[in-house]
Amino acid sequence: MVKKKTATPAFTAEQLAEFKELLLQERSKIERRLKSSTTSLSSTQQAGEEGPDVGSDNFIRDTGLTLMGENSDILAQINDALSRIASGTYGICFDCGHVIGAGRLRVRPYAQFCIDCKSAREANDGFPSES
Repeated sequence: MVKKKTATPAFTAEQLAEFKELLLQERSKIERRLKSSTTSLSSTQQAGEEGPDVGSDNFIRDTGLTLMGENSDILAQINDALSRIASGTYGICFDCGHVIGAGRLRVRPYAQFCIDCKSAREANDGFPSES
């Protein structure tokens, strides 16, 4: 079991403002993607239609639904990160309690884990390390 360590906030007000802006920009992009995906998923298929075009349409629709689900998950993570900024807990790893590096947060501002814990989870099928 990983020992959690309470970290003191390691980010300045300017850094938090930068991360908040990155999160808001990413949220705006995803909301636009979700809006356009919703309108493009409507079926043009007629009853009784068969053939390769129907299969292609179904594949495109299924892929679109998968992407919408992934974007919805990221949107939820972004909203959670914005809440953590407001509560003063932003940038703290969910597993070990250490501060997540600013470089990682600039690339993925909604990150929930530091690099070490994320790597451990990837090696452990998404579960936290037991060490």
